[in-house]
Amino acid sequence: MKKKLLILSMLLGVFTFSNAQSMGDLTKAASSATSQAATAATKSFDVAGISNQVMGYLSPTLKISDAQKPAVNSLVNELLNKKKNILPTALTDKAGYASKMTGIRNLFPTKMKGILNAGQYTQLLGLLPKSATSKSPLTQMLF
Repeated sequence: MKKKLLILSMLLGVFTFSNAQSMGDLTKAASSATSQAATAATKSFDVAGISNQVMGYLSPTLKISDAQKPAVNSLVNELLNKKKNILPTALTDKAGYASKMTGIRNLFPTKMKGILNAGQYTQLLGLLPKSATSKSPLTQMLF
């Protein structure tokens, strides 16, 4: 009877140890998958393509002059690069990502105010997307 109890205890101990090892492997695999997804999202974020879409939308809509285009293009690229840099945190730190994106969303009209004239700026404020579901090209940059 004591032998059976001892063998059963050892078997239970081995089983428990084996499961603990498997849980560690699962945790590592999940962490690895998350980091791979974040890396893939960053690589697929096409700054130049989105910048061209945004400029193609803003230029005719706001009637941006040739003198204003380099400054607007530079700002758009700057904000898109900032977004690309924080994109990996979208999966791991949602609150931090949301906070940083809010900063970028607020920075865009602030900096544009110094580039555009009053009429263009007023028109820009009406173009800004209110949510991530908006169909505007600005949504890709600001959300």
